[in-house]
Amino acid sequence: MEGTDTGEVTTSNPRKWSAPRIGLALSGGGVRAATFHMGVLRRLAAEGLLEQVSVVSTVSGGSLVTAAIMSGSGMVWPSSTDYLTKVYPAVRAKMTSCDLFSLGAIGWRGLLDFNVGLIRDRASVLARLLERNWGVSGSLADLPDAPHWLINATCIETGKNWRFARREMGDWNFGRHYAPEVPLAVAAAASAAVPYVIGAVDLPLPPAGWWETDPATGKQVRMRAPSRDRVRLWDGGAYDNMGLEAVTKPGKGLRHCDFLICSDASGSLRPPGRSPLGALLGGRLSSPRLFDVAGDQIRALRSRVLIADIASGTVDGVLLRMGNSVRAVDVKNGLGRPVGFYDRFQTDEQAAMALQYPTDLRALSAAGFDALARHGFEVADATLTTYAAPRFGTPHYWEDHCS
Repeated sequence: MEGTDTGEVTTSNPRKWSAPRIGLALSGGGVRAATFHMGVLRRLAAEGLLEQVSVVSTVSGGSLVTAAIMSGSGMVWPSSTDYLTKVYPAVRAKMTSCDLFSLGAIGWRGLLDFNVGLIRDRASVLARLLERNWGVSGSLADLPDAPHWLINATCIETGKNWRFARREMGDWNFGRHYAPEVPLAVAAAASAAVPYVIGAVDLPLPPAGWWETDPATGKQVRMRAPSRDRVRLWDGGAYDNMGLEAVTKPGKGLRHCDFLICSDASGSLRPPGRSPLGALLGGRLSSPRLFDVAGDQIRALRSRVLIADIASGTVDGVLLRMGNSVRAVDVKNGLGRPVGFYDRFQTDEQAAMALQYPTDLRALSAAGFDALARHGFEVADATLTTYAAPRFGTPHYWEDHCS
């Protein structure tokens, strides 16, 4: 099965869920996370539920793949059928055919085009490669109003969560602008601009149209002049690699949705070694160990808070964790299954292997892509049908949705 999946599938059970608004938080984690999220979306599409998505909050790898999905579907959020039959196979073909950032992706002619940018402005090179290699086009203004897509970055000047959306950009400290003219590839690159190895996006800002907002309510308070004419934006994972803050705050419930699916495919980066640029040209991402340690602690704390809010009933939702097998989800819930039940799923060892894929920007093999996407599909299926039954239907099987 793995390595032969073309992505040509059909929606077996199109239906509408009674609670209409699903929120998605798609974590960072390079191409590994992007592929895992593709499988999660495929599980929702198999149940006919992509139409119910009201908000998408993305970081890094989640932002990159959502940009590819939006561009590949003509700047609209795809229907479940379109995702399964058109968008999924098209994005899969891109992600398995060329690196997103490497010497091979740039090419020798590209070295001449990008030259100084590879030293001083690698984030802009990433934006151009997103356009050229993954077909990401258009601007924020071209995005649909629904679902509300929030692209998360980190502002170096304020240390806050800088968000891009169709009708706004900024953070509560710097201010917000409500008619951003920013290319989608630039916003996605800012969300994925890993500190030190890719470096910050240097974003020029419009001189007017900035509003001070109330951090508690998000409402506009008064017009304000921007304190700078440009900001530097790092990877959204430097602030919150799970993209949760845009849709929920501790003890405060949900914003823009009724049920939250947080897809966490985070993972550690390699140490930088002697040449971060050399590693990047090989398609590999790296970071100082301290950045990884801090990121792991932030993610652990946010995970605990989310789980506590779910347990208390403050938040209706689930946390999908890469590395969990279907059997592991069942064991945690004390579910007993007949002998042979797990034969149709990835084994515990195969599920654990997903965590071994590096956080990088290299193309996956067809077999590697299918294994990671299947893992995302099965984690979503097991978790949703266990914790949110019967709202997400009965269990689906990967092979039933592959030709």
